[in-house]
Amino acid sequence: MRGLLSKKSVMSYSIGVLFFLSSLAVPTVLASPASYAALAAATPLTALQANWSSADGNAFNHNYNPQTQINSTNAQYLALSWLFPLPTHPTALLSVSGGLGVDTTPLIINGVVYMTTQYGQVFALNAANGNVLWTDVLPLLPNSTQGLGAGALSLHLHQGEEAFTTTLFGGTPTYWISAPDHKAYAINANNGKYEMNFSYYTGIKSVAGNNPVSLYATLASNIQIDEKRGIAVTSMLSSSSNIAARCFFRGWNILVNPPQPLWTAFCSPPQPGSGIAVDPYWGIKQVNNMTGAQIFYPGPAYNGGGPIPASAVVDLKKLSATQLNSTLYNDWGYIQSAACAATDGGNSPGATGAGWGAPWLQLSNGLTIVNTGNRGPYNGACNPGPDLWQAAVMALNDTNGNWVWAFQTSAHDEWDYDCSWWQGLGNETIGGASTPVVWKTCKNGYLYELNAMTGTMIWAWTPPQNILGRCQSCFMLDPMNKTQMNEEWGNLSPGNPDTVIYPSNSAGFESDASYSPTLNLLYLASHNVPALSHYVPRNSTNYGMGNGQAGLPVAQYARATCNCDNATIEAVNAATGQMVWSHFVPTQGFRGGLANSGNVVYAMFSSGDVIMLNAQTGNQIKDLFIGGPLNVLPAIGATTSGQMEVIFPITSGIVSWGTGVPGDIVALSLQNVPSGPANTITTTATVSASGQTSTATTTVTAAGATGGVSSTTLYGVAAVAVIFIIATGYLAMRGRKPAT
Repeated sequence: MRGLLSKKSVMSYSIGVLFFLSSLAVPTVLASPASYAALAAATPLTALQANWSSADGNAFNHNYNPQTQINSTNAQYLALSWLFPLPTHPTALLSVSGGLGVDTTPLIINGVVYMTTQYGQVFALNAANGNVLWTDVLPLLPNSTQGLGAGALSLHLHQGEEAFTTTLFGGTPTYWISAPDHKAYAINANNGKYEMNFSYYTGIKSVAGNNPVSLYATLASNIQIDEKRGIAVTSMLSSSSNIAARCFFRGWNILVNPPQPLWTAFCSPPQPGSGIAVDPYWGIKQVNNMTGAQIFYPGPAYNGGGPIPASAVVDLKKLSATQLNSTLYNDWGYIQSAACAATDGGNSPGATGAGWGAPWLQLSNGLTIVNTGNRGPYNGACNPGPDLWQAAVMALNDTNGNWVWAFQTSAHDEWDYDCSWWQGLGNETIGGASTPVVWKTCKNGYLYELNAMTGTMIWAWTPPQNILGRCQSCFMLDPMNKTQMNEEWGNLSPGNPDTVIYPSNSAGFESDASYSPTLNLLYLASHNVPALSHYVPRNSTNYGMGNGQAGLPVAQYARATCNCDNATIEAVNAATGQMVWSHFVPTQGFRGGLANSGNVVYAMFSSGDVIMLNAQTGNQIKDLFIGGPLNVLPAIGATTSGQMEVIFPITSGIVSWGTGVPGDIVALSLQNVPSGPANTITTTATVSASGQTSTATTTVTAAGATGGVSSTTLYGVAAVAVIFIIATGYLAMRGRKPAT
């Protein structure tokens, strides 16, 4: 069921109050009055229930909280607890492209909410009321990346760019952020002071084997912290163009300050003109030095969707030396013909870079699991072969940087089917033995389950075509087929330069998925968003100015042929790869993320809707309209008094089905739950950081009151009153800048 207010009336209210508040400066305190407090936990919460310790919930990226206080029987009574409007764009960064607001899921640890805006302001808030405990502004300037060979500064973050540690720096709780200036900042979580900051780009040009004109992307990279060994793993993203720089990952010793590089591991070959010899055997050597190396190829027999068996791969470790040489010799095409040299002027035909969108993973033995983006350029006559290791999942030893295994999801990718975004870690019974597994979603529209120790595929799954349409040239290519591995343009003649692709580069799976350890179900959202792609041949005048494709408006007839601009939430059995249920959303695609807790799946949409589903059945519990684009998943955690909250960032930036706003943080809690006679208890929660103390006195209703306020409305009467009080305070604070 929908909230009591109509969408039109809620939108009108949001524009008048919620969005109005967002456009003004942040106050020092946002108090949360006792009159609309949430239900208290019946028993003390465990650390796992109270905390959302990673952007994706926990170290395994489950996007899951084991609490049951908010559950499928009462989630419909979630309502506004407090609202924190974020500051406007700093004046110094007005010339920099990128969004506002928070587009990484906040962390909730010991009653404190930690978050970073896209423009680099870090906040620690009291989870009970939104009070500011401390704030810090990262030293981002328009010229922060100047001279790095990595493009201009861009203000946009992803899930894998924050972390939290507790054992380093003498046991100091530390909030980490990998920022758009290609620096990692370790911030004391108690007071906002820096414990460490360093550039993870420094010195890479001299060792990477990059072509002189090649570039990395302008966005921040993921960061993985191994607390046990004192090692940080960093990388750089690909520019997704003909001038993409060489893919690498780097390990840092963070037990010393400044940190020292330990190793650099490469995931594409050295480039022409770099001063390092081009090696046509690079891919072959990679495979020979790994314990596992596979390329996904389901073949026509499995194009209809459903579970796909472990045999649907090309196992490079099982090929003969002759077959391996035929498949991977001169992969990436760096030894060029005269025609290719004339086209690119002797520059590199391209490369790949690290993936983004979700934290990397780490096993207790130091095995670190990372991912890579698509190849750049997307198409070109001088890119023969599978292009190892673009669109891949890879595992390395973080003490020495040695690659252990790799699994490539799309050979010779032509459609921007990178394997960024979500990956999760769990255990499944395989052959009677408990086995660590990795789950991975990719933009090609497939979900994979891999053996986490070997990289061997256990099964794959893609939705049936009535859920996720697939065009005639949008299937996976055969890495053993020379004709396909030399294609320039997606199975189509260059004389036919336009084609509608679906899944497109904005569809398939391009969001955070979720896993329930109690139900052993994976929750993911596929979506149909077509793209009319126009082929742009490479030549000496346009080389390096694009990726070989240009997007065009999609005609209505094309939408009709591929059942497009919609999304489906699916539950998949993690043991078998079988779909258990699906929930269709006909109005838009999907860019947000999924979280699950208390038998509820939360699906965020950039239209401003949170659709809550029963995790076992997929039945809709409620469609709660919050009023601003929800492009990342929420955090689910507790205040120090034990009140569970669901905290949503309203986020501008990449918004396809909504209107961008400066951004707000919205905290919901249970209110007015009709569960019997009222039993009211007053508690006081105090959170301290560096001498600053924030106290919230809360009236907790153990058995909800009824009457007066609709239990299906997001904004309760008291909440509306306090918002207008806050709005009045804003009028005296116009023009206030972020803290410095």
